[in-house]
Amino acid sequence: MESFKDLERAGWNNKARGYDELTGTITAQAIDPLLEAVGAKPGMRLLDVACGTGLLAGAAAERGLRVVGVDFAGSMVEQARRKHRKAEFQLGDAEALAFDDSSFDVVTCLFGLLHLADPDAAIAQAFRVLKPGGRFAFTVWCDPDKAKFFEIVLSAMKSHGTLDVPLPPAPPLFRFSDHQEARRSLEAQGFIDARASDLPILLATTSEGLLNFIRQGTVRMSMVLDGQSPAAKDAIHRAIIEGAEPYRAGVGLRIPNPAVLASGVKPALA
Repeated sequence: MESFKDLERAGWNNKARGYDELTGTITAQAIDPLLEAVGAKPGMRLLDVACGTGLLAGAAAERGLRVVGVDFAGSMVEQARRKHRKAEFQLGDAEALAFDDSSFDVVTCLFGLLHLADPDAAIAQAFRVLKPGGRFAFTVWCDPDKAKFFEIVLSAMKSHGTLDVPLPPAPPLFRFSDHQEARRSLEAQGFIDARASDLPILLATTSEGLLNFIRQGTVRMSMVLDGQSPAAKDAIHRAIIEGAEPYRAGVGLRIPNPAVLASGVKPALA
């Protein structure tokens, strides 16, 4: 069996082309709060880890920051380079960054930790490449108790299929949804002033768009769905659409799907 890292890389390479049309409009809601959390200002050197198609990196570059984005999926890097000319993009590994120590003023990660085999290594790398006094911030999705998209999908899978699909070992999807765990993980790598709070995000879509979000905006969840029998998959699709109906607003859906925003500061030199 391929490793979790290999499957994630392959999955995002396949999903790069259509990512921005739906998923990008959802994750982009976290860009301004994330940049505010690191105190982004013109002239700062910013590293965006697991940059995807470059949504945050491009927004930061438009604000006058000197931006480098890195991602392990070549197709994502290609899309980022094409769409955001003011930022620099490189193929790279968040768990082993190819940058010198203390070379960035701020580091960001927009929903990237969820897709890493060793998120603690990525946090440690962010700490290493930050200048003393620099801030790192990341976002992850809240757990299904708060993020209703995940509640709808996981409930449908449990009722009409199975979550026991043969996949390689992977970190818990909602590990950092717990504020205390997010802060503890930052502090374990040396960060101080660790903070975590919920960030409201709204998934505004249609029934078909909701299913497309699973296909185009997730890797782990779409692999679990692909592992179902054809009959179970059809039943799950129907259950997802029915489960989203309480969130209907006119011809569309408006599903609350908040995120956790966590940040920490690298201590200044004495």
